[in-house]
Amino acid sequence: MKKSILLSGLFALYLMAAMPANAQLFNKLKDKVKQQANKAVDKVLDKDDSNTSTPADNITSENTTKLFKDAAQAYDFHAGTTAFFSDNFSEDSLGSMAKSWKTSGSGAVQAFPDGDGRWLSLKEFTSYKLRSDKPLPQNFTVEFDIVTHSNTSASDLEALSFGFAHDNNISDYISDAYNDGAITATQSNYWNKEINNSSSDTKINNSIKFPLAQYAIGKMHVAIAVNGNNMRVYLDKVKVLDTEMFLNSSKNKYFYISTSTRLDNGARIGIGDFSIAAL
Repeated sequence: MKKSILLSGLFALYLMAAMPANAQLFNKLKDKVKQQANKAVDKVLDKDDSNTSTPADNITSENTTKLFKDAAQAYDFHAGTTAFFSDNFSEDSLGSMAKSWKTSGSGAVQAFPDGDGRWLSLKEFTSYKLRSDKPLPQNFTVEFDIVTHSNTSASDLEALSFGFAHDNNISDYISDAYNDGAITATQSNYWNKEINNSSSDTKINNSIKFPLAQYAIGKMHVAIAVNGNNMRVYLDKVKVLDTEMFLNSSKNKYFYISTSTRLDNGARIGIGDFSIAAL
């Protein structure tokens, strides 16, 4: 529509400036005008397209600051008081897989340039679980930090998901909440700046926008609270989930975390300061 209006206006101005003497000349001039007008309009439209962005891209620093400020004021997470498991990887050798974890592929305890201490550096297309086969308590909390380092943008990280499974088997890669024994999945999609929550138990499946572009380099704190069948998830104090994700039949729960199928441009992602406590 915009292009048609501009074309009509330019052509009309040209006709008023110079009326051709015969039909053949008129047609040649008309074609010439259209060609020039098309070029001019395409430039305008290309400029408009270059300024077009998705709602997630329009998240400004001011809006993000307000988002986290409001979230901090409404933060209702309380960590469990009875320690169940904790790991900061300080007892592991650099370059080796963490002793208390098992994986469908590989991993290594490493230092990150943007995070203090040691981190379990996660490999692409790989899932991780605790070595202990002891089921999690009925009511519990999980906390850990995600550390990221991207050389170009957060989209290089693709995605990272975590959740709970019916068993502690790690022979297969857990891609979502519906396969390989998984119950829930909370997926941070860095590539499109969305958080997706899903449950194969309760059929919950929802997505929300989140300013993941700001996590190309740095840390994100994750807090999870499970009370019976209800599950709450907080990312840097922003609540992204609060609903029933389990059925009464899902008594045994085991934590897992999975990377995306790829990490681009040398991007790195890891977890640290991991803890589970009973409520």
